[in-house]
Amino acid sequence: MDMSNVADRLEQRFGLGTRPTLRKALYLRLERLVNDEGVEAYHIIAGVAADAVGKDHPGRYFSKVVCLRLTERGLLQAPEL
Repeated sequence: MDMSNVADRLEQRFGLGTRPTLRKALYLRLERLVNDEGVEAYHIIAGVAADAVGKDHPGRYFSKVVCLRLTERGLLQAPEL
């Protein structure tokens, strides 16, 4: 299991979409999360990436669902209202 260069690999797989600055920031945040939290975060991210295969808009699906799953597991904090 290669947990390095997560942001680069996500960018290659899903691209940067219509809002490249925002998508790049997400990928970098996910890479930092893997570095901080380790294998648990990596498995969630990898699972969502696998689930995105075959979706109409895999990059959009990945971006939305990965944030939801990481928040559900308490690895990512939802913004305050």
